[in-house]
Amino acid sequence: MTFSRRAARYFFALSFLFFLIASQSSALPNARARDFYSANIEWKSVDEKGFVQTAEYRERQLVIHCAKIDLTAPGLKIKMLPQKENSNDTFYAEDFCKKNKALLAFNTTPFYVHESAADKKHSTAGLCLNEGKIYSKALGGYSALAFFGFEEGSDFSSRRAKIFSSQKDKEISGAFFATGGFWQILENKKILQFKELRDSRTAVGLDESGKTLYAIAVEGENPSKSSGLTYMECADFFLALGCQNAMQFDGGSSTQFCVNGKSVLNYKNYVKVPALLAFAFEE
Repeated sequence: MTFSRRAARYFFALSFLFFLIASQSSALPNARARDFYSANIEWKSVDEKGFVQTAEYRERQLVIHCAKIDLTAPGLKIKMLPQKENSNDTFYAEDFCKKNKALLAFNTTPFYVHESAADKKHSTAGLCLNEGKIYSKALGGYSALAFFGFEEGSDFSSRRAKIFSSQKDKEISGAFFATGGFWQILENKKILQFKELRDSRTAVGLDESGKTLYAIAVEGENPSKSSGLTYMECADFFLALGCQNAMQFDGGSSTQFCVNGKSVLNYKNYVKVPALLAFAFEE
């Protein structure tokens, strides 16, 4: 009789534990449960001619802010941070966007924070090539986004971008702009495998021609409203957008995404970053 009561207690305890685990798992859809391909993403033009467009994707516990940029658009300008060697300049994306009168801005390269008793300094962890000048050295183990044909007087129609799995790829030397990130997550439409870890994400993808750039910011700082995505889920989302290749920038609390000088995130970001990418048009 004593054994039966003890067994019953164990049974109910294990049942309750199983219920908690199951309820938490079911509260958050896994990668296969998300159907990005059937989503109807409504793009809205940011500029007069529709060269830069934005959209918002919403699903249960998921918010993704998206942008689509035609790199061959006449008058399109790229603005990057850092803008000098050994720079310690940091910005919120909103302020960088306003300073450069940009339509769109988001964070890019990861960075180190060096703290002392009197000061706090930041240094980018990876490649930053701005207008042909290297302001931060390449890291071979990380990926990079490089832009070609953006020199003054170049033919707009020849402009393109390319994602490299290594920042030390020799072809990058021919780029006018290049910014490092973390890892390539989509290569020739093949999803590359990483650990299953959801977080806020900043990432970019390219179509097959390299002339259309897609950028996303995945919210994850408030999990009850948006749980973030894994690297593989981000890659799957880019596939649904029609991308051939994609890579990750700095995510987590660094994630920033601004349109016309205003953050579109549903929470306040308190992190100033030393590496940003913005798009503007000639006045």
